[in-house]
This record gives sequence, C-alpha cells and structure tokens, in this order.
Amino acid sequence: MTDPLDDLLHNMPAEGASEAEIEAFMEKVMTTPGGADLISDFAQKITDGGALDTMLKEEEAELETLTLKSPARFIFRVELLGTTSPIWRRLSLPADCSYLHLHRAIQDAFGWQDTHDHRIEVWEDGNLELTFSPDEDDDRTHYCEVQNRLMDLFLENVSEFQYLYDSASNWRHRIVIEDFVQAGEKETSAEFSPHLHNGAGHGPPEDCGGLSGFQKFLKGDHPSCKDYEPEVLEEFRSGNPDFSKITFRDPASVQRK
Repeated sequence: MTDPLDDLLHNMPAEGASEAEIEAFMEKVMTTPGGADLISDFAQKITDGGALDTMLKEEEAELETLTLKSPARFIFRVELLGTTSPIWRRLSLPADCSYLHLHRAIQDAFGWQDTHDHRIEVWEDGNLELTFSPDEDDDRTHYCEVQNRLMDLFLENVSEFQYLYDSASNWRHRIVIEDFVQAGEKETSAEFSPHLHNGAGHGPPEDCGGLSGFQKFLKGDHPSCKDYEPEVLEEFRSGNPDFSKITFRDPASVQRK
C-alpha cells in the first residue's frame, strides 16, 4: 500500500489549475498525516537563508553574469574550416561577452541546433593551451564558458582561437578578433546582443556526417537529401543563405530552459 501523503503528492494539480483546485489540494495535504511537517520544512527552505532560497539566488547570480553592458564591441570573423567553398560570418558582440555568448552567436549565425558537444580552444605552436566549455568537470576542459570573458584572452594578446562543435563530426571554426571599437563604429550595433555584419556560404545541415557527408549532401548523394524541399537544397548548393532570417537568442533565456 502506498503512503497516503506520497499518493497525494503524486497527483498534484496540473499546471494551469484553478486557485480553488490548488487551495483544495493544500487543505488535503495539511490534513494528511505528515503533511503539515512537509509544508513547514518546505517553508523553511524557501525563506531567506534556506536551502532552496540559496539555490535560487545562486542561479539568479549566474544568469546575471550573462547580462551584457559594455559600450565597446569586438568584431569577429568566424570561418568553418575545411569546406570547398568559403563558409564564414562576421559578427560583433559587446566586449564583456563570455565564451557562452560567443557559442550561442555562432550556433545561431551558422544554423547549428546546439544538439552536440562544443568547446572553445586556444592553440599555440601546435599545442592545445586552453579550453572553455559548459562542463568544467570535463577532463578536457580548463575553464567554464559561463564565468569567463573573452576580454581576458584579448588582454593576453590572443586574437585567434577555434570553436569546435560536435567532436564526432569535427566541425572546426577559426575565430579571429578583427577589431575592438566603440558601439556604433564600423557598423556595430548599440544593442546589447550579437550583430551579424555579413558572411558567405550556407552552414551544413546538422548530423550530415562531417565534411565528407556535407560534400555528398551538396552533390545530392546523401540519404538526408530526401528530407529537404528542392528549393532548400538549391539554397544549400548556391551558398547564398538569407541572412535576414537569422535571429540571435538571449543566452540567459536559453540557459533557463
């Protein structure tokens, strides 16, 4: 037999329940053995200094670090390496951007779906010196991409590095910091969000099998070609994407999901 309180909690009101339904549920919990203690314990956790309150404040603080405020802008040129025809984007971001901001901007600018692993790598003389990724516990990672800012790298006179997406497919992007200007200069935006200046080439479809699979896709020899309308395939082959369709998402909003 299941515990009455456990059974009751298992059947909590669904999202969108009316106020009356929620009040009736709470009354049942309070009158069920152990229910009052459960509510009291929960109340202690959400009050100032409680476990849940502390956790929520930590999450809010982390999301606050994603708020961009810098009046200066970095201008980046990001090029997908190894393709027969150039595929690149020129982007600008506020200078206090984190590696996470750049990751999200690259994903949106190239049409990636963010369904695979990624990391930013700094190479020197053929040696991998630094990595930034979402998981600081990963043995391959030196620093977490959320708490660290590109400005620190720039101040160390590092202006070129790489972005690796989907290590199985090995989509490597060369990133070059081309300029550092005040907002509004050199066609940068005054908005605190990524800005796409220009570019060339259509980004590969997700899960096409790396560079070799992309070449087969462009030739019409890939199994996934059947999933695309002829006009969409032609857009890939022409290498002339409609940049007006590109929208950039707020990393803080993405992180909350």
